[in-house]
Formats: sequence, structure tokens, C-alpha cells
Amino acid sequence: MKCSTPDCPGEMEPAGNMNFRVGGYTGIGGMFLGGWNDLAETTQTFTLYKCNTCGKVELYEPQPVQDNNGEKKHHFL
Repeated sequence: MKCSTPDCPGEMEPAGNMNFRVGGYTGIGGMFLGGWNDLAETTQTFTLYKCNTCGKVELYEPQPVQDNNGEKKHHFL
């Protein structure tokens, strides 16, 4: 796919799926909870695309993965 930067002639290339940690507690609440803070966190997966020409990065919903039988596996967000 073409890069969405107006002056860039580059192409966006997939860089793979990335997991981002979301949730949990920040600040003083997270400090007092220590390791227990991790229990309130989850991960959100996105497919990352990058442009090698200008360096722009875009995140998209992950595409379904196909198993060995050609059937699509659902990727839970």
C-alpha cells in the first residue's frame, strides 16, 4: 500500500503484529500495588506497517491468521 504522507513516494510494508500493554494502574496507585498491578493489564494486538522512505508508522487491526487447512483463525482483540 502506498504511504499516506503527501510528498512521499514510498510503499508501506508490514512489520508484523505488535502487542501493546493497556490497562493497569499508574502513579501512586500502581506503586503501592507493585507486581499486582500487572493483573489489571491486558494486551492489544495491532499490525504495524512502516514506510522505509519517510519512516512513517501506521497501526491497523490484525488480519486473521490462516491455519494449515486454509481456514481463517480469528484473532481476538
